[in-house]
Amino acid sequence: MNYSINLFGYHVDCKLNVEEDRLQLDIAEEDQKALKQYLIRVLPKYGREASQTSTLDELVKLAIDAEKTMEGHMSEPKLKLPYEFQPEIKEKLIEAAALQDMSATQLLIRIIERKYQEVMG
Repeated sequence: MNYSINLFGYHVDCKLNVEEDRLQLDIAEEDQKALKQYLIRVLPKYGREASQTSTLDELVKLAIDAEKTMEGHMSEPKLKLPYEFQPEIKEKLIEAAALQDMSATQLLIRIIERKYQEVMG
């Protein structure tokens, strides 16, 4: 089953597999790379050291620690984009974001990160 989950303030698409009362999450490699880039960008705002050389395992542990100490959840940085969209494009973006339970800015960031991963490998 395809499902979108919020990990540390970042929405990730995954596949949920249930076998013999055991739940397993499968996150695509490109989404794992995008999550890693997100954590590298966000963790310093929560007082954690993160760099391009950090492994996804290290970053996830840091994110869990950050959320435990703050007794809440990390969140996507808020951005005000410095340009305007055509009204019909903006409506489509808002509608697509609402269907995925995220803000239009978060959806744009996600699209950009995926495209970046695709281009940069």
